Amino acid sequence: MAAVPRKSALFHPWPATLRGDGDEGMMGAIARMAEAAGVPPTRLMTDFAQLAIGAGRVDFSDYERLRLYDEAFWAQGDRRQAVGARRGRELALLANFRHDCLALATDRLAASAYLAAHGLPTVPVMAIFRAGLATPDQALIRTRDALREFLEAHAGQPMLAEPVEGGEGRLLFAPGADTAAQIDRLVDEVRDSGETSWLLRAVLPRHPEAPSDQGRLAPVRLIMLNTDFGPMIFRAVWRIGGPDDICATLDLETGAARSVMPARAPSRAQAAPGGLAVPDWERLKATATEAMRLFGQFGLIGWDVAPTAEGPVILGLDPTPEFATHQLAERRGVLDHEFADFLSDRRRLAAHHHRAERAWR
Repeated sequence: MAAVPRKSALFHPWPATLRGDGDEGMMGAIARMAEAAGVPPTRLMTDFAQLAIGAGRVDFSDYERLRLYDEAFWAQGDRRQAVGARRGRELALLANFRHDCLALATDRLAASAYLAAHGLPTVPVMAIFRAGLATPDQALIRTRDALREFLEAHAGQPMLAEPVEGGEGRLLFAPGADTAAQIDRLVDEVRDSGETSWLLRAVLPRHPEAPSDQGRLAPVRLIMLNTDFGPMIFRAVWRIGGPDDICATLDLETGAARSVMPARAPSRAQAAPGGLAVPDWERLKATATEAMRLFGQFGLIGWDVAPTAEGPVILGLDPTPEFATHQLAERRGVLDHEFADFLSDRRRLAAHHHRAERAWR
């Protein structure tokens, strides 16, 4: 039997570049962060090492991206509660121990159809592109030439193009966009995307009281938990958009914006303008709560729900959501006492589920 590697071989808090195994780029980053924080680089290196082996398991990219080197930025929060990207995914998979159900939530078409079949509002699908299928259907586009024809016929109508199995979607035909270039780019991209379907969805009209960004909606990004007391909103950030990609922290009771900041520069946060609030907030919360109840086999889901002229609409969901935006916007980590209690409950439920599975075999 092969020898089991020692713990130090499995995990080392220091990136290779800091240990002298690569170039010196990381040391330059340490120096820049130390200067910004006003502390010696050696102190920053020690600080990073402590957080790297802590509960949040932050790696060096997390340390920089979450501004964990800046104690003043995190003055109101415990940096030890911050979660790195990899650790965040691990915790989501722990909360969502029914891994047999993940395919439903990670396939955009399946999830949207499942939600819509239960009466929940989703974005209408105009067409589906899947190369090579012989299935006759008006909504199915089967060749790149047919895709080009469809896009050219709808070039004056903004739409969303999204790969079904995840990945970044894109807005097509926004005012002022280079229509021909966007069509060429998408037709080229689907050729290289392998056996993947693409959804072409309509762009819904925004709520008249919601900020807009060249036709884009302003979704609320919700982290929701299924608890013993029912679904609850754990964290929420409003992605307002605009040239600086403005986001806002929210009062979960009223939907009022508390602070606003550029998503890429959270240190520039300032108090939100008076009266800025998510339109139709109560209905938006009710929609997300009902959707979370429908996905009761999951413990944790990230939802994008947007206020539109027709009411709140679910744009998407993610069973392994990214926590970084929430942690940066609110300047507090997700590993608080509430989340720790939730994880303990999910561990208990997972153990019960696995015992029942073994008994059924």
